[in-house]
This record gives sequence, C-alpha cells and structure tokens, in this order.
Amino acid sequence: MENLTLQQLITQTKEALTLAGASNYYQKVFKTLTNQLLLYAEEHNTDAFSMDFGLQFLEDHYSMSSKIEQKKWCATYSRCINALAEYQRSGSITLYLVMDERVYTFPDGFRNSAEEYISHREKIGIIKKSNKVCSLYLERFFAFLTKKNIFSLAALSLKDVLEFMESLSCYEKPTINHTMRAVRYYLKYCYENGFMEKEMFSKLPNPHYNRQSRLPSSYSADEVKKLLDSIDLGNPCGIRDYAIILLIARLGLRSSDVANLRFSNIDWEKEVIRLTQVKTGSPLELPLLEDIGEAIINYLKNARPKTDSDHVFVRQVPPYTEFNPGAVGSLVRVHLQKSGIHLEGKKKGSHTLRHSLASRLLEHKIPLPVISEILGHTTTETTMTYLRIDITELKKCALEVAI
Repeated sequence: MENLTLQQLITQTKEALTLAGASNYYQKVFKTLTNQLLLYAEEHNTDAFSMDFGLQFLEDHYSMSSKIEQKKWCATYSRCINALAEYQRSGSITLYLVMDERVYTFPDGFRNSAEEYISHREKIGIIKKSNKVCSLYLERFFAFLTKKNIFSLAALSLKDVLEFMESLSCYEKPTINHTMRAVRYYLKYCYENGFMEKEMFSKLPNPHYNRQSRLPSSYSADEVKKLLDSIDLGNPCGIRDYAIILLIARLGLRSSDVANLRFSNIDWEKEVIRLTQVKTGSPLELPLLEDIGEAIINYLKNARPKTDSDHVFVRQVPPYTEFNPGAVGSLVRVHLQKSGIHLEGKKKGSHTLRHSLASRLLEHKIPLPVISEILGHTTTETTMTYLRIDITELKKCALEVAI
C-alpha cells in the first residue's frame, strides 16, 4: 500500500472503516478531515502520505498542540491519521472498541489453532483482559496474512512473519514488542501442538525496547497538594474529581480500579476498601483513610446524580453511567494542566500519581514488600521500577567525579 496516492489511500481506508463497522460519527469526521488533508496536500504540492505529514497537517490546520494543552481537541482527528497510516502499512484497519465488547473473529484457516491457544492461556491462569489483548494482536496478524492471500499455517513462511513485523513500524515500540510477543508464542504453541510443521519461534527476533531508559515521572508532596487544592469544590464535577484523584494520590489505585469501584467494595464499618484489581485479577485491601472517606461522602451527598448504578463514580450528565478508565485518566490530566504545577518533561496521566505515592513511601523508608502490597503489585520486581525515582537514595550511590 506504500505506493498509493493520497486520494487512493483515503478512498480505500474509508472503505475499510465501513467494512470494519466504524461508527457514523467516526466516518463523518474521517470524511471532513481527509477533505481538508487533500487541500493541504495540494497546497504543499504532494500527493503522497506519511505519518509525519499527517501529524504536521494536524498541527498546521487544527493547531493540535495548543488544543491538547487546553483540552479542546478531538481525539478522533488523531485516530483518522492513525487509520491512514495503519492501512498504508498493513492494508487493514483495527477498530479499538472497549475490550469487553469486542468479539474477536479469526479466519477459518487459523481459527482452531488460535482458539485453542487462547483456551490454553486461560487454563494456565492468564487473566481475561490479557487474553483479550492477545486476541486483538492475533486478529491483526491474521488480517495482514489474509491480505497476502495466506489462509493457513501450512502456507506461512518466516519471511511473511518478518514482513508483518515490518508493517508495525507505525506503532510505538511497546506495541510492536507486545504484538510480536503474542505472535511468537502463538507460533511456538502451534509447533509444539502439531498445528504446523515449521519451527519459527527461535528464528523470530524479539523487538526489545528499554523500559528502564527514562525515570518514571512523579510529583512532589507539595505538587500533589497543589493539585488537590486547585480543584473547585463549588461544583458537582469538582467534588467528584477531588474524590477520584484523592483515591489515586493517597492509595495508589489504578484508573481502572477507580472506574470499577462499587459500593460493595467499601466497608464503612471496618474502614477498608476491598476490591479485585482489574489489571491483575488479584484481591486488594486498603485502608479507607479519613480524608478519602469524607471526600466520598461529600460526593454521595452533594454531587452524585440520582441513579441505580452500583458504581460509586458516574457521569455527571445523562446517561449516568459508570466511568471508563480512559475518562478517569483524562480528568486527572485536565486538573494537572489547570493546577499551575510545572509539567514540562513529565507525564500527566493518573499513573504518574501512583509513581508519586511510591516515591513518598520510599522517602519515608517504607519496606519494599509493603509498597508492593499497597500498589497491588504481584511481585516486588515490579515495584523495583519505582526505586529509580528515589533521587535521595540514588545520590548516595553516586561516585565523585574528578575535575
């Protein structure tokens, strides 16, 4: 698809979106945006598309960076450019629906092996969410193969898999790594269980990325206090958002667990919060701290809409449904940007507040296993990542440099 003109790429991507079941809204935005993109390309005397060209168009035509900063941008604009890049590289489109709502379909020639592989993962204890993600990656792999008229494992070659990996270049390095990991272990399972005769696992590269190359972003105790103090408690949204951010900042809850928090998870009498973590499937028990309890009660009494939902936090406008994790992360970013905290070079999502809590705990000499338990990590190895933000301790390890 690399040789398609911009007009051809737009036309074929639009058809792929329709076949994939894209919403009418998404298709309408795609049509409007790509009409503007064609005019932009004409002004720049080109009929070719690249991801860099698409991102520059968003900046020049929509002032994207300033809109993102002001939280006045439309995420669908970026999705449209990503769709063009994905179709250009792979000849297919993947729609990112809510995981639990996705029904993954595999081509006939791969269905039996793929379904047995996913079933095997379930039997060895891999949680539902991880299997959903694995299914997404395999679906993407099979869509690529189908475009190349490869309909069975017998027809698959090492060259085909390497070409698929090359087609992922429009994605971030972590996505490439996770996608190829899913493909590699699927092919390993197929070889070991008689679905294919060729052994490919040992011959396929594992595209590494250095997760440790950058220190995790974190905010000081004063900055977290400034964030909380900046939230307007004079309106219902502010009351709700304050309680949500307090849960993340004080207890280190993930956005998915905040979004999924139900009344049955809160034991007011014993002053604890008990839940099953969405990410790991493991149980977690945390103290219901006084300020958190007061913030939740304030929300329930003075801000929460009347609804039968058993979720603690719900939308403030109809329909009064529960949050999704992305919405929790978005409201954290909005309040960080409004807080007046220096944000340059730091991440602005809810996970950064977990890092910040870990940093405070380390500063107070809390043992690593205790921090692991608070953050809901299954092993202390995961928590070790947070040690890299304890600058005070790192300075003790620094060597003097002779000048």
